[in-house]
Amino acid sequence: MRRGIGAFGALLLVTGCNSDSPPQYSLAGGEKGVFSSRNAGSPIPLDRIKGLSETQLVTLLGTGVLDRKDDPARALRYQSDACVLFVYLYRKSGTTWQAEFADAYDLQLRPLPVDQCAGSVAAQKKRVA
Repeated sequence: MRRGIGAFGALLLVTGCNSDSPPQYSLAGGEKGVFSSRNAGSPIPLDRIKGLSETQLVTLLGTGVLDRKDDPARALRYQSDACVLFVYLYRKSGTTWQAEFADAYDLQLRPLPVDQCAGSVAAQKKRVA
């Protein structure tokens, strides 16, 4: 009898852990970001950022607050009072770094349109002497 109760208990544990429904959590959360800046500047479309060299990025956006290099990829992080902008650069066969992609987040790391954030970063750009 004990053996039957133990087997039944094990069966309950296994079936209780198995579920056909997807998990009820998400890393992204699906929330849209909130853009609110005291100095928003003019939006800069992603197409204008793509293809820029490192020097051109400094001219447009200032100096990034983070520069991570993992050759052949590189990530520059910029920040304004409203958002965080990541610009990803690549170089092929030892050529110069060129921007290929960007993404933006509000200060709670919810996604934002790149153009709004890039405009804000450019309006508030910082330069390192």
